[in-house]
Amino acid sequence: MKLVQILILSFLAISIVTGQVKSIYDIQYTTDVSGDSPLKGQVVTIEGTISGESGAFGSSYYVQDAHGPWSGILVYDPDRVNAYGDSVRITATVSEYYGMTELGSVTEYVKLDSGKTVEPIVVTSGEIATGGTNAEAYEGVLVTVENADIVNADLGNGEWSIDDGTGACRVDDAADYFFYPAKYESVKWVTGLLNYSFNDTKIEPRLAMDVKQGGEFTRLQYIQQVRVSDLLKTPLDGVSDKSYFDGDTFKIRGVVTMPTGLSYAGAGVKFILAEEEGGPWGAILSYNADSTLYPTLFEGDIVTMEGYIGEYTTTQSNMTEFWITSPIEIIDFGQPVPAPNFVKTGDLRLPLTAEQWGNVLVYVKDATVININPTPYELFQIDDGTGAILVDDDSDSLGGFPDPPQGTIADSIRGWVYHHFGSYADSNTYVLEPLYTSDIVWGAGPPSISKVSRDKGQPASSDAVTVSADIATNLTISEAALYYEVVTNGISTGYTKVVMTNTTGNTYQGVIPAQAEGSFVNYFMVGTDDQAQSTITPADTSVQNYCYPVIDGALSIKDVQYTPWPIGDSPFEGYTVTLTGVITVDTSAHNTYGAYSLQDAEGAWNGLFLFGVNQDLTRGDEVTVTGKITDYNADYLYKWGSNTMMLVSDITVNSSGNSINPASVTTGDLGNKADNVEAYEGTYVEISNATLISLNQYDCTFDDGSGPCLVDGDFMLTADQNQNDIFYINDTDKYLVAFGDTLRPGDRVDKIRGIFTYSFGSYKVSLRDYNDFGIVTGINPDFNVVPLTYKLDQNFPNPFNPETRIYFEIPQTNDVTIAIYNILGQKVTTLIREKFNAGQHIVNWNGRNDAGMPMPTGTYIYRIKAGKFTASKKMLLVR
Repeated sequence: MKLVQILILSFLAISIVTGQVKSIYDIQYTTDVSGDSPLKGQVVTIEGTISGESGAFGSSYYVQDAHGPWSGILVYDPDRVNAYGDSVRITATVSEYYGMTELGSVTEYVKLDSGKTVEPIVVTSGEIATGGTNAEAYEGVLVTVENADIVNADLGNGEWSIDDGTGACRVDDAADYFFYPAKYESVKWVTGLLNYSFNDTKIEPRLAMDVKQGGEFTRLQYIQQVRVSDLLKTPLDGVSDKSYFDGDTFKIRGVVTMPTGLSYAGAGVKFILAEEEGGPWGAILSYNADSTLYPTLFEGDIVTMEGYIGEYTTTQSNMTEFWITSPIEIIDFGQPVPAPNFVKTGDLRLPLTAEQWGNVLVYVKDATVININPTPYELFQIDDGTGAILVDDDSDSLGGFPDPPQGTIADSIRGWVYHHFGSYADSNTYVLEPLYTSDIVWGAGPPSISKVSRDKGQPASSDAVTVSADIATNLTISEAALYYEVVTNGISTGYTKVVMTNTTGNTYQGVIPAQAEGSFVNYFMVGTDDQAQSTITPADTSVQNYCYPVIDGALSIKDVQYTPWPIGDSPFEGYTVTLTGVITVDTSAHNTYGAYSLQDAEGAWNGLFLFGVNQDLTRGDEVTVTGKITDYNADYLYKWGSNTMMLVSDITVNSSGNSINPASVTTGDLGNKADNVEAYEGTYVEISNATLISLNQYDCTFDDGSGPCLVDGDFMLTADQNQNDIFYINDTDKYLVAFGDTLRPGDRVDKIRGIFTYSFGSYKVSLRDYNDFGIVTGINPDFNVVPLTYKLDQNFPNPFNPETRIYFEIPQTNDVTIAIYNILGQKVTTLIREKFNAGQHIVNWNGRNDAGMPMPTGTYIYRIKAGKFTASKKMLLVR
């Protein structure tokens, strides 16, 4: 019995000794030059509050038991899960790890309480810098440096430095806090635990809100990021994922990744704003029930806005939102949006891994459709093998999206992550929201049709015509069909269907029977796969068909130029033909501009440009030329746009001294927006009694009262904006020198002649010599100078293929940006981003994106920003 009592007493004594609570001050305080703890190697017990949780620092965390120096310590304790604010008792061994005092080999860990706070101690950067007077004292302590400059944004290994005027100290990135020092000049504060490693002391921020950048804006990660410990609690309490700044007011700046009007918002409006760098926690949704409070915003807009943070709760889900309190300001547009982040489907199931992606653009790969009717509200359910998620149709562009067959594998699905309704028990509170149908890429799509051709370039009445095309798919082509109609004297037979035959590989052929001379044949093709997906070419057969005239004998220029389709190419596009006509410019014009013009009759449709002529020709020479007809020759595209032209391979001069009379036309007939303006391409024209209206850097505008047209001297001069005595446009002082006369807006000329051409994005009359410019007859008494304004006009032509022109006017010199978007708000290309003088201007769009790829048929939006002026209009591209 006595032995038992002795053993019990001995055990209690040992417990009292090992359980005696030491202050962290006792462990940390030292005057030793080495900085080592006086209790190094001893087992100690401490009580304190978690100041830096394990969710931030992985295998370590920080504990603090007072507000002052020597009061904090790092604990190395792998696999421990704790939370900021937990009150804990820990028994562990004191050690020195490369000069850093820490606790390790934990034998006791008791959570005493939770919800406590640890206030950071304000220090100067110099006192805690490596070798600073208080660097050792604040080791392991939560500190703050305020109002400091960023003096080095990249010290290597994720470190950077700040200086509040007392000396520079380092900041490290042991935890994720999503701050990009190179983007900023200063910080309002940096808060973190003071660490010592690799012979330097450094501040270790715990999460985004520990670093506040200088300036008026707050980055989105600061608002959005919550601690790992709170994410772990969220499935249990349903609230811990809320922003720590609910109700607070901020001013933010970012790039629009989901435009207004695209996704469901009831009678209101919403959009998503992201940090330009993207990444976790880097986006926020802004909503308002009053849609008139928001301007129309497009993907790639850079905007600033001021407002407050709110939480939108739906069952267990909480969506942090931004509510504006003042108008949104568009700073720029047409900027790139952040690249989407690759995630696994399993990453989007629970708050711990999913919450960071809220509102952020992400994508999944190689995911299988496992349920096409998972709920009454979502599109389908997918799984890449790491866990199932729902794909939703919040975007209006996905209305009526067809169900894929169950088991279909998606190459990729891109979208933003919506924390909305659902159940944590079912792991479906986060859904993936594609913005556009193109964000969903299946393993196989509709057929592609390319390499369309016919075997007879110039069909005669005795010729049946074989039409060929490559029709390809990853599936199986179930049908390839050719549809043709025959028009004779304006009367159509209607379309006849011909089933095409697969001859070899992807090539299919169909035959159009021989037709009577003088008839005109229009045709198009449709390819369909075994999943009933179809492709038609041309894409919109109401405004464009492939076509050809049936002609026995020689072709005229009109035969080559004329097409009944609003945006059609020449019926002989890509084919070699022979034509005869009269040269209407001299070699001097060819030397200056690289082309001859050929005409075989007076008036519309009777002119054509010749390229590749390697001999001198004289105005009035009758020639017979052979060559390929094209609207798309890349060698001349920038200068000549979509003029129909011949690339000459052979030429014979038949005679000289011939003449073609100019077609008498109005300036309105030749205006860039005239309905039939293309008919005068390459023809010799004359306008009468026209008044000089305005000048820009490259052209001058004349008007006879029917509408404006452009005139320039490019056939005579390399640059008519360079001072000369022949034809000089002074855009600065707004006058024109023409063959000895000086004209200003309001002066009238009795006649102007020249070759009508399309170049550098606009139609114009190009003078050949002084005989083309008539007599200045005085000032037009009815002329009134119309003050310039900020204005964006409708493009022309519209619909168009392949090019169109965009007109704008500015009253003063401005930096001008014009960008093109598809109807869903995605940027296609930036046309211009440069300085323009006051005046009326034209830019050209060739129907291609920034990568140079042709865009498909569809409605597009063009936008302008000049100073604070912004405007947008729609246009239709038809392939």
